[in-house]
Amino acid sequence: MLSDAFLSRLDTLCLAMKGRARGGAGGTRRSRQTGSSAEFSDYREYIPGDDIRRLDWNAMARFDRLFLKLYMEEQESAVTVLLDGSASMAEKWETARKAAEAVGYLALTGGDRLRVILLQEGGGCVSPPLAGRQAYGRLTMWLDTCVPRGCGSLSEAVLHAEGLRKGLCFLISDCYGEDGIGSALDSLRYRGQECALIQTLSQAELNPALDGALKLTDSETGKTVDLLADRSALDSYQRALEAFLRGIREECFRREVPCVLMDAGENFEERWIPLLSESRMI
Repeated sequence: MLSDAFLSRLDTLCLAMKGRARGGAGGTRRSRQTGSSAEFSDYREYIPGDDIRRLDWNAMARFDRLFLKLYMEEQESAVTVLLDGSASMAEKWETARKAAEAVGYLALTGGDRLRVILLQEGGGCVSPPLAGRQAYGRLTMWLDTCVPRGCGSLSEAVLHAEGLRKGLCFLISDCYGEDGIGSALDSLRYRGQECALIQTLSQAELNPALDGALKLTDSETGKTVDLLADRSALDSYQRALEAFLRGIREECFRREVPCVLMDAGENFEERWIPLLSESRMI
């Protein structure tokens, strides 16, 4: 779904990560482990059995002791995309799907291991582990099988998400739910995730064009409410929306979690890179 021109722009970028990588060897991120890359890290005293080719003879001549050169090993990181697949996402599904695809592409081209978890009522589903640029086609085909449906608690869905490995985690959701976003973020952080939030809302949610007497239906529960969409009602809605968005930002700020708001009514490929750059996700 992403254009070739947009993918070419993504080729010049990479996902930002505060911590060190903890995955398998062979990636491009700096690790807490030391190994055989060309970048010097530190010294330690020689232990019998160490590779003598890494001895620093200059240090031996100076201190009359054997020291080993340590180098920074570069490893891959685990990147997980948690994609909200509840029915409330239907109206902005195309944007949410593109966000998952773009994050996935950056992970795959950046040498990371990727897994996408669809959060849905009844457990959702999990993509196979993906690695390497050649896995991008498998990612798009898997995302094509995902359809938003059902209802449920976002925090509960996150709590029961399986297959999480310590690393980067991108949560893509409208963040609706009575329990808020804080408990979901706390659950992810407790499980060793370095989190980022991509909140996705439709143009109708951000700027509703309503007028007159209406019957509104909840997309998840099916419950209805009668509404007279006059100026007073729209002003009340706008105040509630601003309070909701402010609450999301505050929850993220307290946890040092970067967050962006994607307007599904805007051109995704024009807005994606500036938004993520401003939030330092890339």
